[in-house]
Amino acid sequence: MTHLRELLQFLVSEFSAGPVAEDIYEWQATLLGPPRSPYEGGIFFISIHFPPEYPFRPPMVSWKTPILHPNIDKPRELFQALYDMLLHPKVKEEDHYLEDIARMCVLEMERFEKEARLMTEAHAMN
Repeated sequence: MTHLRELLQFLVSEFSAGPVAEDIYEWQATLLGPPRSPYEGGIFFISIHFPPEYPFRPPMVSWKTPILHPNIDKPRELFQALYDMLLHPKVKEEDHYLEDIARMCVLEMERFEKEARLMTEAHAMN
């Protein structure tokens, strides 16, 4: 409930999140693709399950909308960090990333942006 109250004070137009129905442990987040990115115009849905032991155990987060991104397999960050991550994909040796997509992002940025855009159009837009 504390996080829900904090979230309601931190409303921004790029994302929203909250409990599904009356279950405080099951949340859904909606993230809008950032402008001037391959994800622009996309609407991405994310499922968040908080364990009863939260905050001593982390939430389980899963993307419901398919997305091509080097850092999104089992995402760790939420909300603003997710939005920032879509806008600025990072491929650092110490980061968790999908190797094939990261290689494309670093070595073939134009191809990466085109394929990410095609996936966004296919799965995250009307």
